[in-house]
Amino acid sequence: MSCPILFDMDGVIADSWRPFFNYWSEILIKMGADNLATEAQILALFEGNFFKKLGQQIPGDWMQPAFLNSARLAHLKFMKECPSVPDVSESLQHLAQHYPLYLITSNFTEAAEHFLTKQNIGCFREVMGMEQGVIKTDKIRTVMKQHPDQPCYFVSDTSGDLNEAREAGAIPVAVSWGWHDRSTLEAAKPAFILDNPSELLEFSFHI
Repeated sequence: MSCPILFDMDGVIADSWRPFFNYWSEILIKMGADNLATEAQILALFEGNFFKKLGQQIPGDWMQPAFLNSARLAHLKFMKECPSVPDVSESLQHLAQHYPLYLITSNFTEAAEHFLTKQNIGCFREVMGMEQGVIKTDKIRTVMKQHPDQPCYFVSDTSGDLNEAREAGAIPVAVSWGWHDRSTLEAAKPAFILDNPSELLEFSFHI
């Protein structure tokens, strides 16, 4: 049995930073958290678990069903129009011929599935979005239980994800074409840092 490779979506597969930032900066301003509504501060939230750090910064039980439904609809709308990262689809399709692939995202499952359909990316065995939990460590472990005795790799563009992967017992793999810069990724000490989607194929030769 081949080892599973898990992928983050935003920044790794989906070129989604601009609509994501536009949405969340507006929401943060409405919540009175203007200090968090800059690109630098939102990116800093991804040095940990985004929703966990956001909850620490903004007091109150604001993640109620009405808020989540509004956020789901907004993400669904902009993900339908979001382009994929150039050349990543071809690499994923090739990897899927040899390894079981999973998508682990903080985005909404429905939004992720619409994006994948629009981009004709059909290589993932399962998509696990925030409806399955906001803590990626738990979702990574769920996949690992399906592949006992196999190493598991998690590919992401943020240091928080890389740390969650390591905590779950997976091997963290960074990509530098996404949201966090290379120095931020290096601080998380990933096993590999890939600089373009074609290197996904080269990386697979080492696992």
